[in-house]
Amino acid sequence: MGWYMTSDLDRFLATAGDYLESRAAENALLLSAAQTAHAELDTHAALDARDGQAAGEAATGPGPLFGWWDPPDGSGPRGAFLHDPSVPLLIAVRAPETAAALAAALAKAGRFVSGVDGPASAADAFAAAWSQRAGLAIRVHGHSRVYRLTQTPSAETGPAGRFRMATAADRALLVTWLRAFGTEVGELTGSPEAAADDLLSYGGAAFWEVAGDPVSMAATTRPVARTVRISMMYTPPEHRRNGYAAAVMLAVSRAALDGQMREVVLITEENRPQRLAARLGYELIGERAELRFGPPTGPQSRLATGPQPRLATGPQPRLATGPQPRLRG
Repeated sequence: MGWYMTSDLDRFLATAGDYLESRAAENALLLSAAQTAHAELDTHAALDARDGQAAGEAATGPGPLFGWWDPPDGSGPRGAFLHDPSVPLLIAVRAPETAAALAAALAKAGRFVSGVDGPASAADAFAAAWSQRAGLAIRVHGHSRVYRLTQTPSAETGPAGRFRMATAADRALLVTWLRAFGTEVGELTGSPEAAADDLLSYGGAAFWEVAGDPVSMAATTRPVARTVRISMMYTPPEHRRNGYAAAVMLAVSRAALDGQMREVVLITEENRPQRLAARLGYELIGERAELRFGPPTGPQSRLATGPQPRLATGPQPRLATGPQPRLRG
């Protein structure tokens, strides 16, 4: 019993999928990441088939690794992880000691880990164990709160305007707002154009508009295990403090429930107030930490101490005078 690892995503989902889906709200990030990994594998397989190559033939470097924790009683997975070396490790586990054991397992497997993202206590335990093994410093990248919708969104009166889904005609505006959002939060990952196309492909973006003009937007992830996550909300500066963000969030929440979603999840920065989420029917279910690993740590070489050599004193030698030797041409 312990941590089991595989590069076979289908095997991972067959083994750990029920565990992840049983806590879909708290495991929303890992479920979405697994869904994305599956789509990428399908795309690569299609390209390989088109080019007449064996699947994964052109791949270089270590690929994604997946795993689950089997407890000693053999009752089935009680934890899971997804590791892509290019991004922080995603863990779905509650017990800190189980997270610490994963550090030992990944080190034994020779994996490079740039950071960890998971429930706060588990992330802290993994980071401490990994830092001790690798001699790396731990840097806090962010703390967040996880909410799930537990009540039917209220029909409270909001600002004037209406809710509508984004369409292909909105692509240019989506690109502009996605780029502005990325610049504002300091996370410009990927192409805004590609992100806009992806959102439009599954109806993942929506607007609140006033007099026919969009004034706020919200985006949701692709549904997985009948769960969606509100992944971003953006209101241009000139339209802020009018209640538009709350209006579009409320409307998106209702639309998800109308679309037969079982869970609607919201993950916000730790310093965001909880009042808005609570008012709209969201309940706090946990906290997450994203930690990054930095340069090696340890004792630094000490500067030399004690008496310093004194400069020579007394008459200084005079420079030679007279004609100077000519350089040879």
